Amino acid sequence: MSERPWWVIVNPVAGNGRTGRRWGGLEARLRLEGIRMEVVFTQEPGHATALARQGLEAGFTTIVGVGGDGTLHEILNGLPLEDPGRMQAIRLGMLPLGTGSDFVRTFGLPRDPIAAALRLREGRIHLVDVGQVTCQRAGETITRYFINAAGLGFDGEVADRTNRGIKAFGATGTYLVYLFLTLILYQNKTVKLRFDGVEHSGRMNSVLVCNGRYFGGGMFIAPPAEVDDGWFDVILLGDLGKGEIMWNLPRVYRGTHLTHPKITWRRAKEIHVEAKERMFLQAEGELIGEAPASFRILPRALAFLA
Repeated sequence: MSERPWWVIVNPVAGNGRTGRRWGGLEARLRLEGIRMEVVFTQEPGHATALARQGLEAGFTTIVGVGGDGTLHEILNGLPLEDPGRMQAIRLGMLPLGTGSDFVRTFGLPRDPIAAALRLREGRIHLVDVGQVTCQRAGETITRYFINAAGLGFDGEVADRTNRGIKAFGATGTYLVYLFLTLILYQNKTVKLRFDGVEHSGRMNSVLVCNGRYFGGGMFIAPPAEVDDGWFDVILLGDLGKGEIMWNLPRVYRGTHLTHPKITWRRAKEIHVEAKERMFLQAEGELIGEAPASFRILPRALAFLA
């Protein structure tokens, strides 16, 4: 059981403000349970990245985020992931209070934040893979990290609308509302990909690069995925029509969609994606850029508490 204090990064606007409203009572209960922590709050988009770095500079080695997958994504990008020596001492955990907390579903972490915190305190570590993506944003080339899933195309546009819209329908409901809005306007893209040197091209709805199994507030998008196997699970949603998407959506929640003739699944360590049309890129539900984009896996790069 770890006795060292946690550096807790709270995103008060996560879950449409639910995290901020609940945190006061939750903090009091956690302290009654004997959990020692220093608490800081994000004040703007991207702030969790800076706060993660601040905590490490102050000597904390256990960082716990309070929010959803977007909060997790920001904290991840504040860690020295390219420095394995420093990463050996760092632990990351999440208390799920955001709109979507898909990565922790893979570990069966309790949805109740108190129960989740008590589990984190046990100190059980999972060495998990991390994805690195280099893409375009505002005419510049940037590099970001992700832990659960990234997607280009339809998925990226859904993420954009979800982040700009009202999140008042719960994780699944919110995602579905903006999925259907995007479905009305979206046009499939002409895409060229390279998986570990092998080329593939065609009209596609989405390119999904997965480390975890779930996204979109509970969609079982990559059933074969393992977070510690050193491989991406790549799901190509081909030239699907609007009716085909709606008809097959229930299969995505059950994880039975990979047998569809217009859906391709394969594993890869490196992927490069180009598109003839503009193709947005999301990671952990956050819009981060657009194609062209290159991905590579960092095997077992992070000690995740769950």
